[in-house]
Amino acid sequence: MLSPSSQDQASAKRSRAESPAADAQQTASSAEDVTTKRAKNEEEEEEEDEKHHFLRESDVGITQFVTAGWDGFDAIIKHRFSDFFVNEIDPSGNVVRLTSYYDVVDPTPPMSEEQKAIANLNVPDDAALAFDAAFVKLAEILGEEDSARIRQLLESEDGEQCSFVLDRELDKSQRKNVYNVTNNFLPTQVKCETVDGKLEFVRRNSGKRTNEGTQRRANRGQNWPHDGDFCYFVMQKENHDTMDVLFQIARSLRSTTRSLGMAGTKDKRGITVQRCSAYRIDHKRLIGASRNLKGARLGNFSYGPRELRLGDLSGNRFEIILRHVKGADEQSLAPVLEGIHRTGFINYYGMQRFGTQSISSHSVGIAVLKADWQAATELILKPRPGDRKEVRKARAVWSETRDARAALELMPQKAALAEHSVLQVFSRKGSENNAASAFAAVPRNLRLMYVHAYQSYVWNAATSQRLARFGIGGPVVGDLVIKAPGFGVKISGATDSVPGANGGEDSADVSSRIEPTLVTAQNIKQFTIYDVVLPLPGWAVTYPEHEVKKVYIDLMKQDGLSPFGLGKHPLKEYKLAGAYRHMVIKPRDFEYEWIRYNDDALPLARSDSDAIEGKHVPEGIEFGEHVALKLKFDLPSSAYATMLLRELMRQETAAGHQTKLSGNAGL
Repeated sequence: MLSPSSQDQASAKRSRAESPAADAQQTASSAEDVTTKRAKNEEEEEEEDEKHHFLRESDVGITQFVTAGWDGFDAIIKHRFSDFFVNEIDPSGNVVRLTSYYDVVDPTPPMSEEQKAIANLNVPDDAALAFDAAFVKLAEILGEEDSARIRQLLESEDGEQCSFVLDRELDKSQRKNVYNVTNNFLPTQVKCETVDGKLEFVRRNSGKRTNEGTQRRANRGQNWPHDGDFCYFVMQKENHDTMDVLFQIARSLRSTTRSLGMAGTKDKRGITVQRCSAYRIDHKRLIGASRNLKGARLGNFSYGPRELRLGDLSGNRFEIILRHVKGADEQSLAPVLEGIHRTGFINYYGMQRFGTQSISSHSVGIAVLKADWQAATELILKPRPGDRKEVRKARAVWSETRDARAALELMPQKAALAEHSVLQVFSRKGSENNAASAFAAVPRNLRLMYVHAYQSYVWNAATSQRLARFGIGGPVVGDLVIKAPGFGVKISGATDSVPGANGGEDSADVSSRIEPTLVTAQNIKQFTIYDVVLPLPGWAVTYPEHEVKKVYIDLMKQDGLSPFGLGKHPLKEYKLAGAYRHMVIKPRDFEYEWIRYNDDALPLARSDSDAIEGKHVPEGIEFGEHVALKLKFDLPSSAYATMLLRELMRQETAAGHQTKLSGNAGL
């Protein structure tokens, strides 16, 4: 692998610079250039990071900067999760806001007589109450014994028993009453149909439902009073993963996450606002579910005809608080901030893409792309520093005893979903020889995350080499270019800024993708540095026609892979077509504000839910003890805000390093 130069992150006072925008027109400054004066501190920090097993930026190919002559400053990123706000920007360019917990836009058509009759069933809004009420209704129609058997079927975790056939025939009126109950009280839990004159109840989370489309076809006959099969809602979450909140919603609704859609996943550590969709789930039920969520609220409901899918956004609006700013002030930082606004930053995949521990996601991705399932599962389960206590114990049991059942009992599913999934298969089969099946049990979005992380690592490393060899002044002959789009314009094949965000697009037909133009001596003046793209490796992309092409070949060869062999994987979902990503980007609507404050426990910005609840916008204190810098800006959906902060601060953005800074500050 490449050995990119590393960087120091924690010197206290640094020299100032003239406007970096002028320097940016000449050449990129490598991290090694920036940190020459601080080599001793760098060594100390590397030793400290090694001791704590933090993943560093240089480990994932991040080494260059756009601007020269600026040594940065110290500050703490995400000291509180309320220091990091993200609001999605929809495809029309509108910032998504949570403004009400109850408002709904529902162009509901008039109810038919049949719909009115169903409305008289009085289905509870709360999913748990609706579940219980269903069996009271079924007992009135079928009797207590059969009602209890249906309930047992739905509550069972037995993977073999997935259906129940009533042992007697019912008349038309009775069947209609049963359908009304199952379709309205249990729409996502059971499918009821007549087979050879008898009713069959099929559990929807069984093997008989192979995909979301099957469920939708089963529900077509269900009476639905809204104009559009999907209920859209805005979700604000705090310090929770997007999938964790969707899981909470599904559990509250007695449904599955397959019925829920989203435009993009968001950072866990922050307050984020995004759009989601729910298939044939009434907004009243979502309001009920919202009351029971931990760390999230739902609101701004509406209805429409299509599911929200990953990529249905044009960008994100960020509001970020940098606390304990040292080594910079308003006067010295003004030209730097203006330079970033005008010149931009390197569009690296941020550290979130690779995980926070010593075993990075892209390491697992290498094993997956080589179809080495034993190595992939071993890396997933391998002990590592920094784990939660329960996870650490479970890993240790597996490492020392290879007892999958004992390790599974200790492994928390929520905190370690991939590990839990692998151990479940090993435990059930009684052997670790079925590693392929065990890895296949990991949720698809996580499986794809590993291979996409490897693509991202290669892209980062190739980009660093392109900038180190040819600079930032503009395109060079042999570069690939695609005219930089504005917000709301997506490049076909571009990936989102989250793990696995292209949703398997790499295995899709790429004939409609925008093809890049090769820069020649004749057309070079038509393009700028902001048009230059580099490929994420795959079978359907082209590579630069200069020495960076060899960087791809050599780098992947050291991992036992080839950029030209990624279409030969035995499994279709890992046949990576690749994509293109712009090398340098600029933020939009860039603003900043200096704030003095005393108490690190108090917020310095207001969330959407705070505004709904009438809380005041936090204000600074004129002569406060500490200094914070508040930044606001928009980025396209493919960009990482932490990489803008890196360009500004010249500081390691890895989560482990930031945690260490908070500890050093006594926070």
